[in-house]
Formats: sequence, structure tokens, C-alpha cells
Amino acid sequence: MSSPLRLALIGAGGIAGAHTKAILALPDQVRCVAVCDPDSARRNGKIADLGGSARGFDSWTDLLETMPNEVDAFVICLPHHLHAPAIRDACAAGKQVLCEKPMCTSLDEARSITEQVKKSGITYMSAHCQLFFPSFQKACELVRAGRIGPVQWIRSQDCFRMKKWKTKAEGNWRADAKTQGGGELIDTGYHPTYRLLEIAGAKPAAIRGVMGRYHLDLDAEDTASVQVRFDNGVIGEILTSWAFRQPYGSHEIHVIGEQGQLFGSGANLYYLPNDCQEPAKIQMPASSGNTFINAFQAQLAEFARCIQSGDRPPHTEEEGLAVLEIILGAAESAEGWQSTVK
Repeated sequence: MSSPLRLALIGAGGIAGAHTKAILALPDQVRCVAVCDPDSARRNGKIADLGGSARGFDSWTDLLETMPNEVDAFVICLPHHLHAPAIRDACAAGKQVLCEKPMCTSLDEARSITEQVKKSGITYMSAHCQLFFPSFQKACELVRAGRIGPVQWIRSQDCFRMKKWKTKAEGNWRADAKTQGGGELIDTGYHPTYRLLEIAGAKPAAIRGVMGRYHLDLDAEDTASVQVRFDNGVIGEILTSWAFRQPYGSHEIHVIGEQGQLFGSGANLYYLPNDCQEPAKIQMPASSGNTFINAFQAQLAEFARCIQSGDRPPHTEEEGLAVLEIILGAAESAEGWQSTVK
């Protein structure tokens, strides 16, 4: 058995908690040897959560200067605007990368990252955790097997009412379009975007976005509706919001093909052939624990496996760029909407 992959957790904020649980669940495959965060209390708390043996650093640059040969991979959990410089430095140091969404905040950065990853020869994996939800994996399997025939239409949604949060003036980086990279669409809306791309299996040919801000004090949108026409003829829709819950009766994913439909939310997935009036619930494998945390564990295990085997990860820098092309294309098409918001 090969030695566990030595990880550095770059950023110890909220999402790092899910990665920490995944690391602890895979002791034979990965080991966290360092935690980087300028907030010492947050950094030390995460080190304690991990068992106390990881070393702490203010930044990833300090880490690379101090222990350049004792880390195999970065797990990047930073504010969005810091993703690109962290990936750049990881590539230069020859470290593998698992990066939280989004890969970066601009297409220029994304194209540069794509070049840097290829030049360095590292493995880069986009942390698109919902690819590992069993119900989503099953839906993709059935679509690819032709269960509903050629796909015609897809809707991918992620909506909930966010609790009120600190403003940009109060130091909330997510409320600042420069550090967030936009608004809700590049954050929570990133999940339904990569799900849409994965099911469509094609490149976007046309993108249109409509945005609004109804609930939160932030620079950009808290709600977005996006329409995509793919080059294989599939029509795609994204609905995502921090202002309202999922529309009643709708689903996180809904796929219509020539011969039927697949739709579902969470761990539930349904199949409705054209010649049936009522859908059948598809039996999913029995599982225990939190679906969200389980997905992070499966994601990290796949990252470690791909590094060991040399296999291509499910989503690389190429998919990271493709997701951003939709999100930033939708934002560009919706320019000017803020002037209508009082």
C-alpha cells in the first residue's frame, strides 16, 4: 500500500470543515500535515479538529518556504479571489490541487490556470462535490444509457433563503463583488451550473442571464435565472437563489428526453416514461450519514485515487473553465439590471 497523500489545507473557514471530516474519514489514503490561515484562532481550531499534528502557517507561501518537500497536495478553501494565486503557486511548486468552487473569478485567470496546470503536469481537480451525490450519479448513468432517449431539456436548481449576513462594510468578502467574483450565481449557483454541464455533455452555444437582488445586502445578485442552448441542441435552465426556497413542486434536477423524464432532489430520483401517468421512484443504494459530507469523502477519495493512478479526475481545470464561461457569460448578458433595483 502506498503512503497516504500529504495534504495542506489552504484556508480554515466554513467549507474547510467539510474537507476536514473527509480527511479524518480516509486515514489510509490522506493525511493533513499543514493548515494555512492568517486567523490564528481559526487555524489552530482546525488543527485541533484534525488531531493536533498538522503544522500551522499564516499563508501557503510561508508553508512552501518552510516545508517545500513535505506536502504533496493543496486543498484550497480560500475566498474566491485568492484561488488563482494559490493555484499558480501550487503549480510552480509541483503540488497537486483540489480547489473549492469557483476555480477563479475571471476567464483570463481561468485560461491562465489551464495553461499553468498543463505546463506543470500536476493533477488539478475541481471540487464539484455534487457530482458525487448518488442520486445525481444515477441520473447521469440513466441518461447516458439512453433510458429517456436523446435529451431535449434540462433544469438544474439550487434555491434557499439565506440568513441575513454582514455587509461589505462589515468585512463580508462574499458581499463584495471583487472578492466574491460576482454574486449568488458564482457561489451557490455554481453547483447547478456544473450539474447542468455534466448532464448536457456538450458545449454552450448561447447563454442568457436574468438577475435580481431581493433579500441580501451585497454588490451583486442574490437570485439568477440562466438559459443555455448547447451545441447538441439541448436546452438548459438554471434557477438559483438566496432569496427564496425551491419553487414548490419542482426539483433540483429535471431532465426531459424523447422517451421520458428523470427528476429528483436530494436522495430521491424518479423516472417517468412517456407511456406512464405516474413516475416510479428509483431505488438508491442504502447509505448512512449526511449526503453532503459523504460526497466530500467520495470526492477526496477520488482525488487521491487519481493522483496515485494517473487517471483524469471527473472535473479538471477544463470543466472549471467551462462552468465559468456560463456563469460569467450570464452575468455579462444581464449587465445593467442593478439600475432597476431600488
